[in-house]
Formats: sequence, C-alpha cells, structure tokens
Amino acid sequence: MGEGARRRALIADGCYLAGGAALVASAFVHWIARGAGSGLRGHALVDALAALGKHVPALSAGRLTVLWYLVPVLGAVSWISFGLLGRRSRSTRGVAIAALVAVVAADGAFWRLAGMARLGWGPKVALIGALLLCTGAWIPDAWLGTTDSGRVRSHLAGL
Repeated sequence: MGEGARRRALIADGCYLAGGAALVASAFVHWIARGAGSGLRGHALVDALAALGKHVPALSAGRLTVLWYLVPVLGAVSWISFGLLGRRSRSTRGVAIAALVAVVAADGAFWRLAGMARLGWGPKVALIGALLLCTGAWIPDAWLGTTDSGRVRSHLAGL
C-alpha cells in the first residue's frame, strides 16, 4: 500500500472512530434546546415529553428510552468492533448500519415529540456520528488503493 493510500485509510479510520465518539457524546448533549425537558437526559427526558401528552405511534416511553440509550451504546460498540476486527469487517459495518437506523428512529421520534424548532444539538451530533461511521465503514476499496474486497484490518487496530 502506497503512502497516499495509507493516508486515505487513516482518514477512513478517523471517520469511523470520530463517528463512534459523536454517538457517545450525543448522550451528554441536550436533545431538547428549550421548553419542557430541555435540561433533562435519558429516561427523565422521555418521561417529561410523555407527560405533555405527546406520543409516537408504536413507541411507548419505555421503548423510546431504550432507543435513546442505544445510540451511545452503539458508539461504544463501534470502538470495540473496530479494535477487535478492523474498520472494514462485516461486524463493524453491521454496527454502522444499526447505529444509523437507531439514530434515524430516535431523531424522528424526538422530532415528532418536541418539534423541529425545539431540537437541540443531541440529535444532530448523533446523526453526524452515524453518517461518519457509515462513511468510514464503506469507503470504496479503489479509493483506499486495496484490491481485496474482504476483511481489511485497520492500520490502527494493531497499535
């Protein structure tokens, strides 16, 4: 692998790791910017929104809480799978897909509960993180300069 391909692979690794970090960080950022629930996180936030009488079809308050907690958990799992298997393994790609689905579902639920105008930075940071995860996991082999379309160990995984 040439120097340019190595640099691009490191950028892809950085995208994947930064995406996981953004998913974890989203748990510490306000999901509601103002109004009811703006100072709350996790279960208390969902309970405050449910107390306002709003609901999301097919998502109870308990299910929405689990979905909200799943976002940072998938960020942490992405780091574990990256360290054990590398960025381009099936497991890390599966985690990236699961994170994208969880983030889109959580963002959509909070958008429906609170409205777009009241959303804080939490859903945005989570969406950026999920997109970075998917970008890092699916950078084309041709762009990285590798010919093997199978499992390619990360340069950072061996460090």
